[in-house]
Amino acid sequence: MSKNVVICCDGTGNEVKAELSNVLKLYRVMSKNSSQCVYYQPGIGTIGQHNAWQQLRQKVRGWFELATGFGLDKDILCAYRFLCENYAQGDKVWFFGFSRGAYTVRVLAAMVNMIGLLNKDQLNLAEYALAAYKRASLSNEPPHQSMQPSSALADAWHFSRVAGTRMIQIEFIGVWDTVSSILIPKKFGLLLDVEKLLYTQKNPIVKCFRQAIAINERRRMFRLHHWLEPQSFRAKPFKPESDITQDVKQVWFAGVHADIGGGYPETESGLSKFPLAWMIEEARSHGLLVNQANINQMVFGKPRQGSKYRYAAPDEMAEIHRSLTLSWIPLEWLPKKVKAREWHERRDWLGWYLPRGEPRLIPEGALIHQSVKQRMASSDYRPVNLPQRYEWVGEASSEPLVPSEQPTDRVTCAI
Repeated sequence: MSKNVVICCDGTGNEVKAELSNVLKLYRVMSKNSSQCVYYQPGIGTIGQHNAWQQLRQKVRGWFELATGFGLDKDILCAYRFLCENYAQGDKVWFFGFSRGAYTVRVLAAMVNMIGLLNKDQLNLAEYALAAYKRASLSNEPPHQSMQPSSALADAWHFSRVAGTRMIQIEFIGVWDTVSSILIPKKFGLLLDVEKLLYTQKNPIVKCFRQAIAINERRRMFRLHHWLEPQSFRAKPFKPESDITQDVKQVWFAGVHADIGGGYPETESGLSKFPLAWMIEEARSHGLLVNQANINQMVFGKPRQGSKYRYAAPDEMAEIHRSLTLSWIPLEWLPKKVKAREWHERRDWLGWYLPRGEPRLIPEGALIHQSVKQRMASSDYRPVNLPQRYEWVGEASSEPLVPSEQPTDRVTCAI
């Protein structure tokens, strides 16, 4: 019998602790049984050691990971191995992530598109598969731009053929506020550059893509990694005639980065419940299995008999946190290439400009969540980056969608 194989990758610094991210809350409300196998990966920069010296070493490493995104490859490989081990023909594959964890699952999907899935007895080749994908991505020659592919791209395809990898489709990718900001050394290691990988913005094996986006985030290191639309989903591998329009929704919500993906104390999490509830309903409508009693409690803040835990309900008037704090401000005064400029009011000089907390550019015709409309109606909240034309979507109600609880049987795959 086919099943759902679900991979959840958390954001930078997010792990199993009191302040739950939306990825971890989603993991908590998902059914885990013979019909749905679920994997959770803590974010880069987290600490998982028990020895004091190991904790100190890991803390220093964690700071470096937080600053540069180093450690992403390890997370990709862990998730890739899990997928290779648990996927069977006919299964539906689901990816969820927040922040750099969102980028992790998008890179994972891109790697699967180019390389495919290794068989269980070939997992010793997983690092070689990732290396082949990244070499092709960093070869500075986009695919299908010339009659002859670059040697790196040809090597990646050759690796896939020799290894006999399995080509699959991805049923659903759901992400909160994707941030890449992965820094890698440039030539000779004297300067750093942002890593750019193939198929992280356009991927034909993805059937359905959903992204919740922060309206109020302004930090230069947290620029949105866009998903291009419209684009095609290839229903049958290697058959362009099977292409159909990919199902894409990218919806903007009030708040900064972690107001969208969660991670603040529960009492301050009223805003993050809207993108969480929206994502759960979008995924459930496509076949994700969830436990409604857990949703009622953790998402909608309904007390649960016998539980001592209390969770915030969705609140469109909840505080928007300040993410551009004193420690981030110096970065806003470092010059940035003008080709990366999003906000037209930032003047440039000789091809450079100072970001100074530039707002994100919301495109014309963007999808804005109904909770923003309610906040605007009840306060003076008027985002400076709201476009002239946009469309209201979603439900602003804080009421549970379904009152009944779905039973959960034995767990087959967990953290």
